Amino acid sequence: MNKIKNINSRWFIFVLIMILSFGFITTSMLSYLATKNYVIHSAVNQTLPLISDNIYSEIKKELLDPINVSSLMANDAFLIDWVESGENKLDSIKEYLSRIKSKYGYTSTFFVSDVSSNYYYSEGILKQVSEDDDHDVWYYDFKTTDQAVDLDVDNDEARQGILTVFINHRLESKTGKYLGATGVGLELIDIGEKFNTYQEQYKHEIYLVDENGFIQIHSNPTLIDTVNLMTREGISEYADDLLTPSDNIHIFEFIEGGELKAISIRYIPEFNWYLVIEKNQTESLLEARKSLWENIGIGLLVTIIITFLMIVIFKLYNHKMEQLATFDELTKLYNRRFFMQIISREIAIAQRYNHSLSLLMLDIDNFKEVNEKYGHMVGDEMLYMVSSMIKATVRNTDIVARWGGEEFVVLLMHTDIDEAIRTANRIRIAVAGKTLYTGHDEVFRTVSAGVATLDDDTNSEERLMKNADEALFRAKSKGKNRTAK
Repeated sequence: MNKIKNINSRWFIFVLIMILSFGFITTSMLSYLATKNYVIHSAVNQTLPLISDNIYSEIKKELLDPINVSSLMANDAFLIDWVESGENKLDSIKEYLSRIKSKYGYTSTFFVSDVSSNYYYSEGILKQVSEDDDHDVWYYDFKTTDQAVDLDVDNDEARQGILTVFINHRLESKTGKYLGATGVGLELIDIGEKFNTYQEQYKHEIYLVDENGFIQIHSNPTLIDTVNLMTREGISEYADDLLTPSDNIHIFEFIEGGELKAISIRYIPEFNWYLVIEKNQTESLLEARKSLWENIGIGLLVTIIITFLMIVIFKLYNHKMEQLATFDELTKLYNRRFFMQIISREIAIAQRYNHSLSLLMLDIDNFKEVNEKYGHMVGDEMLYMVSSMIKATVRNTDIVARWGGEEFVVLLMHTDIDEAIRTANRIRIAVAGKTLYTGHDEVFRTVSAGVATLDDDTNSEERLMKNADEALFRAKSKGKNRTAK
């Protein structure tokens, strides 16, 4: 039966572990999936559009001022008159360009004359532009377009080749004749630092690309004019649609290098460039994954703790059940059910090895009067006292049990009838000499004992129990407080 209990308890604990583990893992996964969907959904539908609007405003603020200044320069009557009058007085143009540079804090100011091909800057004439000079390609490209303003990223020859964003504006006479290009330059590293600030603030990668997809402004200067957005993995298939001037913001997701990314592309008509805001969704989900494993870990820890507690509880429960199935709760002696299991086994052993075996059956005399006169609590004390005295009188190898009510049985191993009678008398004398104090009265009782032994005629537990019971009846009939066989 204990084996069956152990199997049942093991199955229960196993099922409990499975249920708890499944519950923790399932809830953790559902929480992770909900977080993942929220991160992806919010990035595409909320975060990217909002950041795009903010950055768009910031960039226009940073670059529209120099565009406006270059526009003012292109419409300045002084500059137009100075060119049309023959570009005399070099100091005049130097002072003009120096004043604008100093006033607005630009990296450079310039004017390229289409009349003389001179490249003027704040310190005089830098050089003469030529179609054969790679550094001057921008000028001839700009000249052939109808654009009033253009942004170009190039090395500033006047400043040891520092990478600069030039804002070029057409200079025309009052009659519309093309006179050259004028404008200002912003050091790219300064703009890159601003973009780096944006990236730290918004936790997104932010950069500008031209109409061909080449990066023009980025916090990492090595990417400028070397990386093309449209050739990247996962984006090239959208190239035709993305770099088309539009009032709409293009937002989509793509896979690059096994990582999920979200990107928004917005056209900036003032520059003919595109604002790109990119978010690595895989990195954003790292915290969610971390939380997932933490939740699973906590769940498993809780499962282990609960399992441990359940094992302890089951052990205590099984121990308690074994106690209830084996011992009498009041007297702490073996109970009748367990005694019947033992006596069958001991009789079989005694018969196999030809050992003597005797049985005592004891009954407290006039016990009913104790309950009626003093109450059941005193009666219980009396039962406990008598059971303790019986236990103390016999050997440790003997089996003592409460048979029921005020009756007790003692199975005496390797004991013949004479020794059994002597043991019964010792118990009887010990009990008769013991007094129970109730607080007001002294209560004492005696016991009667019936003795039976295993022999050829008494060779079964039924017969042994019957003989002991009949002997006890004879002891009671002869006046109690005596032993009979």
